[in-house]
Amino acid sequence: MITELRDQFARDGFLLVPGVLDEAECAALVAVMDRLDAATEFNTHQRPRRPGDVLELHNCIARDPLFLGLVDRPEILELVGFFTGCNIQVGASHCFIRPPADSSVSLAAQGGFSWHFDLRPTTTPVNGRLPHLATRVGYCFTAVNQPDMGSISVVPGSHRTSGQPAWNAATDLPYGAVELLAEAGDAIIFDNRLWHSTMPNYSRQARKNLYIEYAPRWLRPFDYYRYDEFLSGASDVRKQLLGFDFTDITDGGLGYQQPSEADIPLRAWLAERGLGDIPLTVPD
Repeated sequence: MITELRDQFARDGFLLVPGVLDEAECAALVAVMDRLDAATEFNTHQRPRRPGDVLELHNCIARDPLFLGLVDRPEILELVGFFTGCNIQVGASHCFIRPPADSSVSLAAQGGFSWHFDLRPTTTPVNGRLPHLATRVGYCFTAVNQPDMGSISVVPGSHRTSGQPAWNAATDLPYGAVELLAEAGDAIIFDNRLWHSTMPNYSRQARKNLYIEYAPRWLRPFDYYRYDEFLSGASDVRKQLLGFDFTDITDGGLGYQQPSEADIPLRAWLAERGLGDIPLTVPD
């Protein structure tokens, strides 16, 4: 079953995983988002905001223990490790509240992101394909189960070529675009190269969600330096995901590029779950 899911992820560039969080967990995470909404005066890039406005924050796992707890969510970490390899850590975390708007308000005016792929400035095509540098997991704390509720739309398979997808002038969308509809508690795993876009929120409720990005340990994180404050009492797997150095690299060690088993406890953790012989990086 998990091999079939990996093949689906490799083919389409994304996977919708239903029912990861239960109703009580979603309610608790929504409460965290509501607290951030009330307390946050500036979005990312120091953009002023008021409670009820669009909320966009980076380095979110440092903002609440419930967010931090999603870093090593077992049913998701098994998939990410099996899909991408065991030499990974958190690259970024990014949370959003997208309030509802009147149908006359454009996506741009709602603070949404139009069609793009992630890590675009850092990638260069090789033999017509972009390198797979990160995998994102989007946790839906509220339902986006109808069109235009602020979910994302994707172009399946667009991660396998370096160019922009062909455009349908009649619909003003890429050919093959699919809006991903999800329930509260679902998770969406996607390749950084997948072309995707925020959809406008014309519903009656705010969309509240969190993205956690996993990237190779040799790639510098996007929105933090180190998470030393969270290492005390953490499992070895969580320590790896938070960027802990298990071996000394200052005297010629190669713990990032050529790690020993001590550097990547995630490999043993996966093996305990029947997922043996996981490579450092799964061939693309």
